[in-house]
Amino acid sequence: MSENIRYTPRAPAMLLSAQMKFLPHRPRLIGFNAFFCLLGLLLFANQAAGQRDKFPGHEDSPVLRKVISDAAIKYKIPGIAAALIEHGQIKAIETFGFRDQKSASPITSHTIFEAGSLGEPVYAYSVLLLSAEGRFNSGAPIPTFFPLPYVRDLDATSPNSRSEQLYDPQFNQISAMRVMNHTSGMPDWARGQHLRLQTAPGKKWSYSSEGYIYLQRAVESATSESLDSLVTRSILGAARMSQSSFSWKEAYTSEIATGYDSSGTPMEAPRYARPIASASLYTTIRDYAQFIAYVMASSPAQRAHESAVSLMLNPTVTVDDSVPFSWGLGFGLEKIGDDLFFFHRDKSLGMQSFVIASRKSGNGIVIFTNSGNGLEAVGDILAATSATSHPVIRSDFLRPRQ
Repeated sequence: MSENIRYTPRAPAMLLSAQMKFLPHRPRLIGFNAFFCLLGLLLFANQAAGQRDKFPGHEDSPVLRKVISDAAIKYKIPGIAAALIEHGQIKAIETFGFRDQKSASPITSHTIFEAGSLGEPVYAYSVLLLSAEGRFNSGAPIPTFFPLPYVRDLDATSPNSRSEQLYDPQFNQISAMRVMNHTSGMPDWARGQHLRLQTAPGKKWSYSSEGYIYLQRAVESATSESLDSLVTRSILGAARMSQSSFSWKEAYTSEIATGYDSSGTPMEAPRYARPIASASLYTTIRDYAQFIAYVMASSPAQRAHESAVSLMLNPTVTVDDSVPFSWGLGFGLEKIGDDLFFFHRDKSLGMQSFVIASRKSGNGIVIFTNSGNGLEAVGDILAATSATSHPVIRSDFLRPRQ
């Protein structure tokens, strides 16, 4: 499929080495404020030396490099990785700071981030590709092929979770499309609790990670194919996301980013043995930028791809937010003039990420951070790198956790 799609990313980026030779020593353990003094020294060293490892096939972006380094210091973010996409190609990848404070290991293009909610568009594309191929009906009520009761893990993130059986007849109104546009009526999370629908399905947009878990179980049952197998076959391979997975790999041990909450307390990334569509995506800045470029790619000859993407980027419901926007299937949508931007975010306590892009122009940006303050930097980074003002960044949906 990828051979017939234009604007696929170019050669893999190489490892970005830290400018550690400018630092007096590698600290064993430092306080949060002292750590950001160290980040300041790293910033000075980078600017003074004017050296960085190169990313083959990509240009340097002094503007992007400066704004992410400034934002890291301003918002006390240990590490930031960002990728600029122009005309459907990855133009630049810049990284700054550390993936782990204790070891002073640098953020690089190979750093593994726990991307959380950003896994939802990846999974949505895979499900919609199944539909386009005639192997799955995204518009049908899920219980027609995954009968009630829904045997639900009380905590899907735990390998030893107890389960409950759900018989609610309102589940007969939940389709895959209503899960993917967040009108299933399910809560965001109900870890360790009985799951009750908050609203009638199809009536109101309400963000739900639990909905994606229900859809995942249904698709696995209907197709006899695991999530890992499905996404690898349908998108991870096609978009050349070779370092990405919804399940933990031991190879990630040496590259995984340590998360830090808003006060700087370290939070070790969970190691999900079981894949979770709405929570467990492990990926790199380059891999995820390649996914976005793949979504942007136009290939009329590839009808399944065009069908999946057109559904993802078709507004299906208006979101009642402080700054209104709409939702497609897998992505949020922001209409500005005659252009439509698709976006998403993850605002976990220790890692926060953001992506926004336009299929029309082929331009976009992906931002990964290992901080609970990460979303605070989005406005600064967009202001420096985009000619378009995006009101959606002021929405409650993108507001950092307090």
